[in-house]
Amino acid sequence: MAERLVTIATFHELTEAHILKGRLEAEGILCFLGDEHIVGVQPFYSVAVGGVKLKVSESDVMEAKAILARIQEGTSQFDYDTIELAPPMQEHAPARTCPNCGSDNVAEEKYNKTVFSLSYLLLGFPVPFRSRKYKCYNCGHFWKAKK
Repeated sequence: MAERLVTIATFHELTEAHILKGRLEAEGILCFLGDEHIVGVQPFYSVAVGGVKLKVSESDVMEAKAILARIQEGTSQFDYDTIELAPPMQEHAPARTCPNCGSDNVAEEKYNKTVFSLSYLLLGFPVPFRSRKYKCYNCGHFWKAKK
């Protein structure tokens, strides 16, 4: 038999509701937000619908209220040792530096803009010719990638 959901808190700000929902979920409590989409689309309707409602199952009401009380008091401590952190992101390409000025404020231009623009004007659709050029935003220098 499905458990009944109980509203344990209401919020007029959607962001505050999402923050506390995330905190409860981090503590292992399954919770839901009611009327979040109405308030998100029309914030002035928050008073009319009674705000965003934070709901938990009946069996988790006491624990969730205790966690919310600790958060409001400012005495809440979260055990960061129990969470699994994602591995650090790997960079896909090595960092490039400008050969002219040594700046790392560079970007790769994957397509030849001249051919792209002319084909769009003459043919009605762009033809993407690949060109592996780099541009430095500090000095404006262009160069081709060495393989």
